[in-house]
Amino acid sequence: MSKPLDDIAIQEELRNGNKDSLKQVYVSYRADFLKYAFTYKISEEDALDIYHDTIIAFNKSFTRNKLVLEKSSLKTYLFGIGKNKIYNHFKKAKKVVLVKDQEEDGYESVSVEDNEPTVEQLALSKALEKISKSCRTLLRLFYYRNLDIEEILKLTDYKDANTISSHKSRCMKKLKELVRNE
Repeated sequence: MSKPLDDIAIQEELRNGNKDSLKQVYVSYRADFLKYAFTYKISEEDALDIYHDTIIAFNKSFTRNKLVLEKSSLKTYLFGIGKNKIYNHFKKAKKVVLVKDQEEDGYESVSVEDNEPTVEQLALSKALEKISKSCRTLLRLFYYRNLDIEEILKLTDYKDANTISSHKSRCMKKLKELVRNE
C-alpha cells in the first residue's frame, strides 16, 4: 500500500531541509495536535511548547537522520513524537503516573497525591548509594536525564557506544540485585 504522493514528496523536501515543507506540516497539523494535547488536560501554553518541541524533533529526524517513513504517515509519526513529549512533560512535573488501560491511546492518567517515597523508591535510593560512582553517573544520565547512548558518549570518556551499553547492563544487574536485598 503506497503513501499519498504529497506525503512522499514532503518527506523528500524535509530531508533536503526545505523550510516551506516544514511550515506546511506545522500549519497542517497544529490544530489537530493541540486538540489531542488538550485531552491530557494540559494548558494551552504547555501544549504549544510541546508542539514546538515535537516539530523540532520531527524536523531533526528528517534533516539529520534522513528518515524515510515507509509504514506510517507524517501525521502518525508527528503525533507519536508528540505523545512521548506529553508523557515526558508529566514525568518531569511528577504530576501523573501513566497506567495501561483500554482507552484510545492505551493509557489512562492517574494523579499522584502522596509525595512520600514508596518502599520501592527508598530501596532504590539506598541501592544507588551503594553502587560505584561511574554506575550512578551512567544510570542518572540514561534514566533521569533521558539521554540516549550517543548523547552519553559525547558527554563522557567512554570509548564507544558498545562499552556504554555493556557498562549500563552490568550496572543495572548490580542495582537490581541490591534492590532485591534491601
